Amino acid sequence: MVHSVIYRVTCAALLLAAPLAVEAGGKLMKSFSETLTVASSGGRVLVTVVLDNPNGQPMHVPNAIATDKELFGRLFEIRDTATGKPVEYQGPMVKRGPLTADDYFTVAPGTRHSNTLDITDSYAFKPGHHTYQLSYAGYAVPDLGKPEGTVRVSVPPVSFTFRGESPPMAGR
Repeated sequence: MVHSVIYRVTCAALLLAAPLAVEAGGKLMKSFSETLTVASSGGRVLVTVVLDNPNGQPMHVPNAIATDKELFGRLFEIRDTATGKPVEYQGPMVKRGPLTADDYFTVAPGTRHSNTLDITDSYAFKPGHHTYQLSYAGYAVPDLGKPEGTVRVSVPPVSFTFRGESPPMAGR
């Protein structure tokens, strides 16, 4: 019981500290944040990302997370919480060069943007009822002319439960 309470308090403290202020170009910025939620129902796994920019300057994030509706590369790390083993990415892998300005979505100052990606077919979810943890290493670029100014954004991992269907049996 004590461990459960400590765990809850620790998790709550971590969630409150997650969208910390970031520093870009020597200037302290307000808390640009990326938040993930996962909905799993009807045999689908949908990840919604919310980008919140309370700053006075635009922030740029990759289209892969901000506007795409499906994955074209391994964007998330997903682990089975019972075994700790990673869930294999099985979606398309698009080889490409370095990102250009066209590959970023601009989150205007004082705005919030959300996008939902269907990742169901992109990962090898096991048949049956399983709990997973999804992690994402978020980042934003304050100035596309200075990609070295990229800032990491702390994105707390998200746990979700999914009931995968068993593959059809041969001959049926």
